[in-house]
Parts: sequence; C-alpha cells; structure tokens
Amino acid sequence: MKNLSANDSESGKSKIPVAEGLFHLPSSAEDKPYLIAAKCTQCGYISFPKIPVCPHCAVQDTMEEIHLSGRGKIDSFTIVWSTLPGFEAPSVQSLIKLEEGITIWSLMTGCEASEEALEIGMDVELVIGKVKEDQDHQIVSYQFKPVKNV
Repeated sequence: MKNLSANDSESGKSKIPVAEGLFHLPSSAEDKPYLIAAKCTQCGYISFPKIPVCPHCAVQDTMEEIHLSGRGKIDSFTIVWSTLPGFEAPSVQSLIKLEEGITIWSLMTGCEASEEALEIGMDVELVIGKVKEDQDHQIVSYQFKPVKNV
C-alpha cells in the first residue's frame, strides 16, 4: 500500500476517499493528513468517526469537530489473509491507541504482513494510502505506519 498526497499519483488516476468526512487528504507535501473527529464540549467525549450527538450526555449541539494528532501506539493487531475482491492480501489490521486517548481500527502500511514486523506498544503515525484501485480511480483511506526511531 503506497502512501499518497493529493498531488503525487503516479498512475494519473484521481484519488477518492473511501468515505467522506473521515480524514483530510493533503494537497501538498507541506500539508499534513489528519483524522476528523468530534469532541463533546460538556464531557470531553471524543468520537471517531465524528457523530452529531454525544452518547454520554445525549444533548444536541455539544459535539464540535476536532482534528486528531495522527500519532499513537499499537494496542493490538492481526494479519488478515483473505480479503474482498479488489483488495490486497495479506493485510495488517490494528487497533491504535491515539494520543487523544481513544482507540480506533486501522489498516497498517510500511511494514511486512508478519507477526514479527510489529509489536504491541510500537509508535505509529497517520498516513493516507491507496487501499483499492479501479480503472479510473485510486480509493484512498487513513492508515498507520510504524515510526522509525533513529
């Protein structure tokens, strides 16, 4: 899975988000991706993806859009050997504990699809990458990759 920004498609195909409102697709090298979430102004509950009503307060108009840092640690992961048609296999799927304290599901990239390539607690960062391709488009989504510690 290749990491992408909005302007660097090698194939010339247009990039389409897997779903609207999940993440920001960078338009330049200086522009960074981020996840789009919501935070309750009353209790601080954070939801990704964003939702219109806080499930804890159950009060209208308390959820405001926030941008998540895109940094976290692997909480759990698995190697998936079977996929839907058009998707790559094997793939690494993980639960990521973000710096903001919430845990989200994500595909992993930038690593081998093996048990030895990752470890629980490993630092990861957000990237936007291709998950599927058709004749005219690259379908892109948020993914996380291991942070290379130097």
